[in-house]
Amino acid sequence: MSANIPDVKPGTVLDVKIVKAPSNRAAVKTLQRILAKDPAHARVVAIDKKVRERNTITKQRGGRMYSTSPTKLAPVKGIVGESGKIKSDFAVLEALRSVARFVEVKPA
Repeated sequence: MSANIPDVKPGTVLDVKIVKAPSNRAAVKTLQRILAKDPAHARVVAIDKKVRERNTITKQRGGRMYSTSPTKLAPVKGIVGESGKIKSDFAVLEALRSVARFVEVKPA
């Protein structure tokens, strides 16, 4: 693994903390996606999903039905200092490798 990411098995709970500002938009989105898996943030995501489903507007245009949904709000911003406890799996470990220079990862 990378220098900042310990060699862990899938299923291990990791403490992930952003220690350096991401240098590109793709890294910010990856960090947002990873940190959104934290159970504390997952509740916010679930509530936001229910609100967006409730506020979806369906209307007819030219004989077809079109749906417009409110935009999704990110529960985390991907800035320095944000952290979360994430249960690791293969996808999370691969994503953490791609942003290893911006994060500090420790087994929780």
